[in-house]
Amino acid sequence: MLGSIRNLLAAAFDRLDTPPVRAWLERAMVVGAAGGFLVHLAAIGLARFFPDLPQTLFKGLDESPLHAVYTPFSVILFYEVVLLVFALTASHTGEIAKQYQIVSLIVVRRVFKDIGSFSELENWLAEPDAVKAVLLDMAGAVLMFLIVTAFTWLRRVVPKTPIRHDLEGFIQLKKAVALLLLCVLIVLATLNLTSWLGFVGHLPEALARPPADVDLFFFPRFFEFMIFTDVFLLIVSLAYYDRYEYVFRNAGFVISTVLLRVSLSTPKPYDLLLALTAMLYGLAVLGVFACFSAIERGSVERQKSPE
Repeated sequence: MLGSIRNLLAAAFDRLDTPPVRAWLERAMVVGAAGGFLVHLAAIGLARFFPDLPQTLFKGLDESPLHAVYTPFSVILFYEVVLLVFALTASHTGEIAKQYQIVSLIVVRRVFKDIGSFSELENWLAEPDAVKAVLLDMAGAVLMFLIVTAFTWLRRVVPKTPIRHDLEGFIQLKKAVALLLLCVLIVLATLNLTSWLGFVGHLPEALARPPADVDLFFFPRFFEFMIFTDVFLLIVSLAYYDRYEYVFRNAGFVISTVLLRVSLSTPKPYDLLLALTAMLYGLAVLGVFACFSAIERGSVERQKSPE
């Protein structure tokens, strides 16, 4: 019964994870980002040049044009989260790398939001607290970019250790989990959007009400689901990846994901410190895993070589 459900969900995921669908998603992302940017700019222009319009139309709208950059970055971030779900079935390290990329883009988006909050750009030095926040986010974003680059390079040079088990069942399970996670993503994104637009006044207690900064509602909740997903797959993977280094690597990645989730609800500037710690921990785990795998591979080759 469970096997049939798994195969059914995996087949549905295979119909989604195709080049035409990915190409459509990419086009939709570009159109949505560009359209959102222009609409946001137009709304800001109307609010600034026609102050006699009913204020309820632009309630909560910041009139700085730089805030318009926030909208396309939000669309790009949603697209990256969708790619994260697809990466779940291909590679565990690829999924973790995508998580790091998403958090770094959240910080980059925040830089534009902080810059747009200056009351007067010409006198930005007169606001030392805002300047400090922007500079910290800029430095944190660059450091995250560096860690993501090192992580991506390292995962490509890690020697592959042959697995003796048939992984087809595990791959099918990951596809089924990814499809369910994609449904969760759509629900959370819908709740986030309707809450931001003011269509939802009170969310179910199981999901909790959105925080004061409603754009943080989506990502912390989604990363919580990612934690549960990674833990579940870690447990199931023990039947396929029974080698010590794989168990330790996957457990270390779960710890990194937990730290990333906590960083999303931590006040500045400790959120940056915690996120960077999570990424550095994941990078260290992958580095040690690479060394261990190289040693094990060399030992196996020496045993096979004739004396």
